[in-house]
Amino acid sequence: MNVEALYTSLLNGAGQANPLERMSGVAEKTSATDSTGSFAGMVEKSMGTLNEKQLASDQAVQGLITGDADSLHNVMIKTSEAQLSLDLALQVRNKCLEAYNEVKNMQF
Repeated sequence: MNVEALYTSLLNGAGQANPLERMSGVAEKTSATDSTGSFAGMVEKSMGTLNEKQLASDQAVQGLITGDADSLHNVMIKTSEAQLSLDLALQVRNKCLEAYNEVKNMQF
């Protein structure tokens, strides 16, 4: 499972300015690679780690199928790590969406 395509589409969608910035013309171009220590940098690093774990899991399973893997135990560990990483990413996404919707529904 390759997460890189999903990550790229997420970054392309997140880079668009919101309507208020478009109206005022203050849209600022920032890249996620420049922002070390920021939320975008943290998300980028986490998505990269998730992608690496998914690719390692896929390679381990392919190695098991072709007979190149040394033990089923190591393949299962890599597969479990990839599954747990994906589950964590989904839970973080759900919490972020929940917080966004809560802020969106606030009345000022």
